[in-house]
Amino acid sequence: MATPFELTEDGFELQWQTNYLAPFMLTNTLLPILESTAAGTSSRSRVRIVNVSAEAALAPGLPKELDLARPNLDYVSGTMAAWRRYGHSKIASTIHARALHNRLSRQGISAFSLHPGIIYTNLQAADTSIFPGVFLRYAVRWGIIPGVISPTDGARTTLFCATSPRAVENSGGYFMPIGKLDKRPDKWNNDDKLVGKLWDESERMLKEAGF
Repeated sequence: MATPFELTEDGFELQWQTNYLAPFMLTNTLLPILESTAAGTSSRSRVRIVNVSAEAALAPGLPKELDLARPNLDYVSGTMAAWRRYGHSKIASTIHARALHNRLSRQGISAFSLHPGIIYTNLQAADTSIFPGVFLRYAVRWGIIPGVISPTDGARTTLFCATSPRAVENSGGYFMPIGKLDKRPDKWNNDDKLVGKLWDESERMLKEAGF
């Protein structure tokens, strides 16, 4: 989370590849298994794909749109640069779930994205800046930020999307703790052109990187 700018050996910004592009490739690799599993069951809720996104996709001051022309955001600077790249990768993760829903729901495969909550962990340790890095870590540790939850509670929304019969009714949706549908990402998810473009551009990026 909010790691310093770094390019992977594949030429992608670390957070873009770790948080979005690698899961996109993994999911595509697993699709034949998911599709055959869905075809072999009468249940319309057994096969699910869950993307763990983040509130950073929607936070004020962070990117409001995808930049698929320059997804590395190598032009971003300032104290919030690492968080802007993090949020950007999570926008993609959120839209990806809707793209999966659009492509796979007729086969009985559901897809979701979610914000697990602000969880009491050391996930914020990568940002070494005074602000927001050190400030945020101590704010979480000391409970200054309202709504900080335990790792156990932090898993509940993921489990809800993965197991609850009620979640399937909103396949393609974005959920907040605990298991609450949040329609704010609809500004992206209802844009079929954008959803399709993300998929096509992701495939292109992987192909050009030799995958």
